[in-house]
Amino acid sequence: MDYIPPKTEIHEKISVNEFKFQPNTAQYKGSDYSNAMRVERGITLKEAFLIAKSDPSIDYFVFVKGAQMVLEVPPEVTFDPMNDPLGLVTYNNYIYDAGGSNFGACRIFHHGDVVFFKNEGMWLGSAPGLADTYVKE
Repeated sequence: MDYIPPKTEIHEKISVNEFKFQPNTAQYKGSDYSNAMRVERGITLKEAFLIAKSDPSIDYFVFVKGAQMVLEVPPEVTFDPMNDPLGLVTYNNYIYDAGGSNFGACRIFHHGDVVFFKNEGMWLGSAPGLADTYVKE
């Protein structure tokens, strides 16, 4: 049985049947994000639904619900800055959840950031407490 989020104002305007809710997931950090189509910073979930619903080329989106989500680009993943048209990758110091630190390529998102994707290249990973994914049905 699919999880249906609690009814909120947004669900009164957009049927939950239009989107499959996948809690605590985000596009996997090892993905090349080549299927990312658009990014919006600091918007509401309601605004994200309206954008996704109004653009037929968007198949799903990831909404950052935590304060900050840092997705390091794993060292085994080849990253070409020319393949980052949305400018999502930066080079920074970051700290792993386990406490270790590193410097390298990463994607940093804050509460209310949303990345919209097409299905081709969908690769979801775990993001407990950090993000949720909404897939058009």
